[in-house]
Amino acid sequence: MRTRLVSLSLGLCAGLVVGCTSPRERARADSVRTLVVQQGQLLEKLTAQRDSVSRVLGDADTFIGKIDNSISRVKGLPGRSQAARGSEGPLEDQVRQRKDMLRRVDALVERARATAKEVTTLKEREKRLLAENGQLKDSLSAAAQRLAVDAQQIAELTGTIEQQAQAIAALQSKLDDFDKQLASERTAASRAYYVIGTEDELLQKGVIVKEGGTNLLIKRVGRTLVPARALNKEAFIPIDTRQVHAIEVPDTTKRYQIVSRQSLDDVKVGVREGTSFRGSLEIPDAERFWSPSRYLIIVQK
Repeated sequence: MRTRLVSLSLGLCAGLVVGCTSPRERARADSVRTLVVQQGQLLEKLTAQRDSVSRVLGDADTFIGKIDNSISRVKGLPGRSQAARGSEGPLEDQVRQRKDMLRRVDALVERARATAKEVTTLKEREKRLLAENGQLKDSLSAAAQRLAVDAQQIAELTGTIEQQAQAIAALQSKLDDFDKQLASERTAASRAYYVIGTEDELLQKGVIVKEGGTNLLIKRVGRTLVPARALNKEAFIPIDTRQVHAIEVPDTTKRYQIVSRQSLDDVKVGVREGTSFRGSLEIPDAERFWSPSRYLIIVQK
């Protein structure tokens, strides 16, 4: 339509130029024609720009519609508002829909920002956890190495302890044998024997003999009673000198004499008359009394 108007204007301008006879009028007509041509060109350019803008707006509407459809699927965003009754026209409805869409876009952007913050926080936390995990791994590795060293030391100590235990067991066995031997030797060392009887009884048992004296026609005078050189243990009473510190005589009213090597000076008696005594023998110092001989021979007078 506008192209036809431009053509009509150009035809009128051409008619005016033909109808003008003076040069001044022709110049003015040329100017008018030039202006008409320029206006036509501008009008065509505006028309082309308008069409281009329309296409761009159409493409934008299509793109925005797609975005709106995608945003509408997101839960928790504001919904679309319904067109108000008595609206002025579809243009106002379109503007309102775009405002609703922009509001949803803003909500989506806010949510994206919040999500981005959460993601950043989670990344920082993950970074800290990875660092702590690395420290824990290093600590566990060091602890594992220490445990390995400790286990090796324990194994070495266990071997040493076992060897020492074996050595101690061997020494203990030797000590036990030594204790038994020592106890046996102490028992043997503490063993003593005594016999009490009349002269005839002891002579008959072979415990004592008579030696020395003068040989007369009838008998030998001045012979001394001495222990026999070979003593028979069966005739003696065995005692333990660690436990026995007194020798009881059969009759305390009788006199007795020690024939063996022991001395009356090392004992206590009830009554002493030279080399004879009455009463029981009390032995205050067993080692001193029994040191001359382990055999005690007492003869009843």
